[in-house]
Amino acid sequence: MFFRPRTTRIPFRANEQKRKAGQRLQRIELDLTSDRHARAAIEAYADSCAADMPWLAELLRESAAHGTNELSACAATVRRVFGLAQDWAAAQPDYAHGAWEHVRIHLEAALNRQMKQPEDEENDEGEHEA
Repeated sequence: MFFRPRTTRIPFRANEQKRKAGQRLQRIELDLTSDRHARAAIEAYADSCAADMPWLAELLRESAAHGTNELSACAATVRRVFGLAQDWAAAQPDYAHGAWEHVRIHLEAALNRQMKQPEDEENDEGEHEA
């Protein structure tokens, strides 16, 4: 890949200096192989552009998940948005707290199971190598 001026690569390389304050970025490159936050950022961008550019959203989601149908890497965003939705619903006359908490419990279980799977795979690989 050739160098593009005023481009910041994330994560930073050890020998790179941090960006100077006030310098405006034109481009940021995310590395899905070494940046654990890159997938979440790409998913968020895909969600944002889906209405205007569905083809781009689909392409981004496929590349971020490497062709798998895994849950989102944006667990923090899912939790935040669910909380906002529950707060809005609580102001409605037909709000059912028990139902929302039931959904929250199952949502947390799904997100936690998704987060635990990579740890299990790492442990399995370590056992096979021994």
